[in-house]
Amino acid sequence: MVRQFFKNSTAVLFRRQTTIISAATIMMVLVLASRILGLIRNRFLTHFFPLETLDAYTAAFVLPDFIANLLIVGALSVAFIPVFTSYINSKHEKEGWKIASSVLNISLLFFVIVTLILLIYARPINEMFVVPGFKDNPDKLALTTNLTRVILLAELFLIIGSFFTSVLQSFHRFIIPAIAPVLYNIGIIIGILWFRPYFGLTGVAFGVVLGAILHVLIQLILIKRFRFKYKFEFRFRDPGVRKIIILSLPRAIGIGFAQAEWWISIFLSSLLIKGSTAALRLAADIQNFPIGIFGITLATAAFPTLSAEMSAGKTTDFKSTFLSSLHQILYLTVPISVLFIVLRIPVVRILLGSGFFDWSSTVATAVTTSYFAIGIFASSSFFLLIRAFYALHDAATPLKVALVSLVFHAAVSSLLALSLAKNAAVPTAFLGLAASFTSIFNFVVLLYLLDKKIGGFDKLKLFLPMGKIFVSAALMGALLYLPLHLRIGGNYVIDYLIDTTRAFNLLVLTGVLFIFGLTIYGWLTWWLKSEELKIFARLLPDIRRLQKFLVVEEKIEPGSPNL
Repeated sequence: MVRQFFKNSTAVLFRRQTTIISAATIMMVLVLASRILGLIRNRFLTHFFPLETLDAYTAAFVLPDFIANLLIVGALSVAFIPVFTSYINSKHEKEGWKIASSVLNISLLFFVIVTLILLIYARPINEMFVVPGFKDNPDKLALTTNLTRVILLAELFLIIGSFFTSVLQSFHRFIIPAIAPVLYNIGIIIGILWFRPYFGLTGVAFGVVLGAILHVLIQLILIKRFRFKYKFEFRFRDPGVRKIIILSLPRAIGIGFAQAEWWISIFLSSLLIKGSTAALRLAADIQNFPIGIFGITLATAAFPTLSAEMSAGKTTDFKSTFLSSLHQILYLTVPISVLFIVLRIPVVRILLGSGFFDWSSTVATAVTTSYFAIGIFASSSFFLLIRAFYALHDAATPLKVALVSLVFHAAVSSLLALSLAKNAAVPTAFLGLAASFTSIFNFVVLLYLLDKKIGGFDKLKLFLPMGKIFVSAALMGALLYLPLHLRIGGNYVIDYLIDTTRAFNLLVLTGVLFIFGLTIYGWLTWWLKSEELKIFARLLPDIRRLQKFLVVEEKIEPGSPNL
């Protein structure tokens, strides 16, 4: 009986997900676990290290992430999946595997060449182009350089792991790839708790390497079930490889522009007060929590369906799938944005407030988080918009928008950071505000261009659900903000009701306010007859329905692997 239970339980990990909402829900749970571990990781970091020291740790990721993301998001994600899927569905699986090996080898070759250059010139590149503000602190700059070199090794494993992720998602396997980031964060936490006492912050970087290795190993288990045979070959002239390269180059350049936006933010933060770089990263991680759970998961789950519908010429179905996914993303992220703005101080204090993380660190991170939160809905929707263009095999449009966006971000960030931020109590917050402005700019431009490209959405179907969501979230925010900021005799009324200086009381209060706010939001969207509420409500009922939802009878298309 125990053996059968274990067999049935593990079978869920390998089963094919057949609907967008089922795949997205499964990934949401696992991404939630990963993001929670990410927040725990950050709490440990801020407990054992002051923000000034964590500046070096944050800056050390800029160069490795920049190079790796060109490959991970450019070639190994958006560009690889449509081409590889076409080979699988047309019963040319063996040829598809050869192409997969070549793409992996080409990616690794490019990364190794660039890494060798970075290993040699890491210090001058960091000093001149990443964190010029660290020039006056040689020890801090040296630490940043050493950490950069260690993290480059971790990125090598992450590229391999991301290749496995793309392959598994092509076969509609989403669970194991979603577990991989969980193990990645566990590796970093091990580095903080067990390697740090011996190696300091460098020990944390060793944990990053360990997490990257775990990211690969967990997916390797499932990859073997698909009869993947690695071949050390570079088939540059193969039509499939060339198509992936051609499709990936614009996307890789676009990702380079997006990474450059973060690079600019780090560059400018190093010129501000000490601890600004770390505060910016911590606030961005809090902002990325709902983006990762809702935006990336729904967009990733929708991508195969959008690609299939457009390949089959079903434009009407494509529009319907896109609008449904977009509104689901907005329904989940807009209220979270408002809650982060209204409850910024208690949220940050609960998540990070221990050890070296004092009150000034709390205020700096909280205000920056609230400015980041303005653009959460746009950042979340961006991933769906990009995938919609790639389902249309249009790489040029996102690239052009990315270039304009980079110029926009550089101008706005420089203006805010070098002028308004100088006399501000929390200068880092203006970099968060610039990031939000850029995200909203991207959202508006990409949505407008997509509308033009596919012959126009039904505007009522596009904007009416969005209107219901934003109005409900705004009313929720007002109903939460007013009582929290009501004063009598110069003191907040809430302080007479509960002692918020105690961690447990603050946790209870924040939890109650979150639940109260989301209840208001849910009631308002119900009153406005939101279709998105009905969709998510159908996922909640009982365990039997959840079991049926997860263990779904799949319909195998001709040529699809039934594993």
